[in-house]
Amino acid sequence: MTRPLLDGLVVRPHHTALCVDDFDAARDFFTGLVGMQVEGEMDQRSEPALGVVVGLPGAVIRWAMLVLDGYRLELFKYYRPEGRRLDARQCDRGLTHIAFEVYDADAAYARLGAAGVATVSPPQDLRGGRTRPFYAIGPEGITVEFIQFRTPAPA
Repeated sequence: MTRPLLDGLVVRPHHTALCVDDFDAARDFFTGLVGMQVEGEMDQRSEPALGVVVGLPGAVIRWAMLVLDGYRLELFKYYRPEGRRLDARQCDRGLTHIAFEVYDADAAYARLGAAGVATVSPPQDLRGGRTRPFYAIGPEGITVEFIQFRTPAPA
Protein backbone atom coordinates (compact mmCIF):
# COMPACT_ATOMS: atom_id res chain seq x y z
CA MET A 1 0.00 0.00 0.00
CA THR A 2 1.40 3.39 -0.92
CA ARG A 3 1.57 6.27 1.51
CA PRO A 4 -0.63 9.32 0.88
CA LEU A 5 1.17 12.11 -0.95
CA LEU A 6 0.80 14.48 2.03
CA ASP A 7 1.62 11.81 4.62
CA GLY A 8 3.08 13.43 7.74
CA LEU A 9 2.04 16.94 6.70
CA VAL A 10 -1.72 17.06 7.38
CA VAL A 11 -2.45 17.74 11.05
CA ARG A 12 -6.28 17.42 11.04
CA PRO A 13 -9.37 18.74 9.24
CA HIS A 14 -9.78 22.45 9.98
CA HIS A 15 -12.84 24.08 8.38
CA THR A 16 -15.52 24.20 5.72
CA ALA A 17 -16.14 27.50 3.91
CA LEU A 18 -19.46 28.99 2.84
CA CYS A 19 -19.92 32.01 0.61
CA VAL A 20 -23.16 33.87 1.38
CA ASP A 21 -24.95 37.06 0.46
CA ASP A 22 -26.73 37.79 3.77
CA PHE A 23 -23.74 37.50 6.08
CA ASP A 24 -25.59 38.48 9.27
CA ALA A 25 -28.36 35.90 8.72
CA ALA A 26 -25.81 33.14 8.08
CA ARG A 27 -23.69 34.05 11.11
CA ASP A 28 -26.79 34.29 13.29
CA PHE A 29 -28.08 30.89 12.11
CA PHE A 30 -24.86 29.11 13.01
CA THR A 31 -24.28 31.01 16.28
CA GLY A 32 -27.85 31.49 17.50
CA LEU A 33 -29.35 28.16 16.42
CA VAL A 34 -26.43 25.75 16.22
CA GLY A 35 -24.34 27.25 19.02
CA MET A 36 -21.11 28.04 17.18
CA GLN A 37 -18.89 30.81 18.54
CA VAL A 38 -17.28 33.61 16.53
CA GLU A 39 -13.54 32.96 16.60
CA GLY A 40 -12.70 35.93 14.37
CA GLU A 41 -14.51 38.42 12.15
CA MET A 42 -13.41 41.17 9.76
CA ASP A 43 -15.27 43.50 7.41
CA GLN A 44 -13.85 45.04 4.24
CA ARG A 45 -10.97 42.56 4.28
CA SER A 46 -8.86 43.26 1.23
CA GLU A 47 -5.19 42.42 1.77
CA PRO A 48 -3.55 41.79 -1.64
CA ALA A 49 -2.49 38.24 -0.71
CA LEU A 50 -6.15 37.30 -0.16
CA GLY A 51 -6.92 38.01 -3.82
CA VAL A 52 -3.93 35.89 -4.81
CA VAL A 53 -4.97 32.93 -2.62
CA VAL A 54 -8.60 32.89 -3.82
CA GLY A 55 -7.67 33.64 -7.43
CA LEU A 56 -9.61 36.91 -7.47
CA PRO A 57 -7.17 39.86 -7.51
CA GLY A 58 -8.68 42.91 -5.80
CA ALA A 59 -11.15 40.84 -3.78
CA VAL A 60 -12.90 42.61 -0.90
CA ILE A 61 -14.81 40.47 1.58
CA ARG A 62 -16.56 40.25 4.90
CA TRP A 63 -15.20 37.23 6.78
CA ALA A 64 -15.78 35.23 9.95
CA MET A 65 -14.49 31.99 11.40
CA LEU A 66 -17.02 30.17 13.58
CA VAL A 67 -16.09 27.26 15.83
CA LEU A 68 -17.86 24.51 17.75
CA ASP A 69 -15.91 21.78 19.54
CA GLY A 70 -12.95 22.07 17.18
CA TYR A 71 -15.01 22.20 13.96
CA ARG A 72 -14.79 25.48 12.09
CA LEU A 73 -17.07 27.07 9.55
CA GLU A 74 -15.62 29.96 7.56
CA LEU A 75 -18.12 32.50 6.23
CA PHE A 76 -17.41 34.77 3.26
CA LYS A 77 -19.41 37.57 1.71
CA TYR A 78 -17.76 38.98 -1.41
CA TYR A 79 -18.22 42.69 -1.96
CA ARG A 80 -15.86 42.59 -4.93
CA PRO A 81 -16.16 40.73 -7.20
CA GLU A 82 -19.81 40.01 -6.62
CA GLY A 83 -20.62 36.32 -7.02
CA ARG A 84 -23.70 34.63 -8.37
CA ARG A 85 -26.02 32.25 -6.60
CA LEU A 86 -25.86 28.63 -7.69
CA ASP A 87 -28.58 26.34 -6.39
CA ALA A 88 -27.52 22.73 -5.87
CA ARG A 89 -29.54 19.61 -5.17
CA GLN A 90 -28.08 16.79 -3.10
CA CYS A 91 -27.40 14.81 -6.31
CA ASP A 92 -25.47 17.68 -7.98
CA ARG A 93 -21.70 17.48 -8.02
CA GLY A 94 -19.76 19.56 -5.53
CA LEU A 95 -20.40 20.44 -1.90
CA THR A 96 -23.97 19.49 -1.07
CA HIS A 97 -24.34 19.94 2.69
CA ILE A 98 -22.61 20.37 6.02
CA ALA A 99 -23.49 18.25 9.03
CA PHE A 100 -23.63 18.54 12.80
CA GLU A 101 -23.90 15.58 15.17
CA VAL A 102 -26.68 15.92 17.74
CA TYR A 103 -27.57 13.92 20.86
CA ASP A 104 -31.28 13.78 19.96
CA ALA A 105 -32.43 14.28 16.37
CA ASP A 106 -36.11 14.50 17.30
CA ALA A 107 -35.48 17.23 19.88
CA ALA A 108 -33.27 19.16 17.43
CA TYR A 109 -35.96 18.83 14.75
CA ALA A 110 -38.64 20.10 17.15
CA ARG A 111 -36.58 23.10 18.28
CA LEU A 112 -35.65 24.11 14.74
CA GLY A 113 -39.27 23.75 13.63
CA ALA A 114 -40.43 25.93 16.54
CA ALA A 115 -37.90 28.55 15.41
CA GLY A 116 -39.35 28.50 11.89
CA VAL A 117 -36.50 26.65 10.20
CA ALA A 118 -37.70 24.62 7.20
CA THR A 119 -36.67 20.98 6.91
CA VAL A 120 -36.74 18.44 4.11
CA SER A 121 -38.32 15.76 6.30
CA PRO A 122 -38.58 14.68 9.92
CA PRO A 123 -35.68 12.57 11.28
CA GLN A 124 -35.44 9.13 9.66
CA ASP A 125 -33.77 5.92 10.82
CA LEU A 126 -30.98 4.88 8.44
CA ARG A 127 -28.30 2.17 8.43
CA GLY A 128 -30.51 -0.24 10.34
CA GLY A 129 -31.37 2.38 12.96
CA ARG A 130 -27.74 3.28 13.73
CA THR A 131 -28.22 6.85 12.49
CA ARG A 132 -31.18 9.23 12.66
CA PRO A 133 -30.57 12.23 10.37
CA PHE A 134 -32.65 15.04 8.91
CA TYR A 135 -31.87 17.94 6.62
CA ALA A 136 -32.72 21.54 7.47
CA ILE A 137 -32.72 24.42 5.02
CA GLY A 138 -30.15 26.87 6.33
CA PRO A 139 -29.33 30.41 5.28
CA GLU A 140 -29.59 31.03 1.54
CA GLY A 141 -30.84 27.51 0.93
CA ILE A 142 -27.72 25.78 2.25
CA THR A 143 -28.57 22.24 3.35
CA VAL A 144 -27.55 21.55 6.94
CA GLU A 145 -27.73 17.97 8.17
CA PHE A 146 -28.32 17.13 11.82
CA ILE A 147 -27.48 13.51 12.60
CA GLN A 148 -27.82 11.38 15.71
CA PHE A 149 -25.62 8.27 16.01
CA ARG A 150 -27.04 5.34 17.98
CA THR A 151 -24.89 2.40 19.02
CA PRO A 152 -26.20 -0.16 19.14
CA ALA A 153 -29.24 0.37 16.92
CA PRO A 154 -32.60 0.29 18.71
CA ALA A 155 -34.28 -3.15 18.81
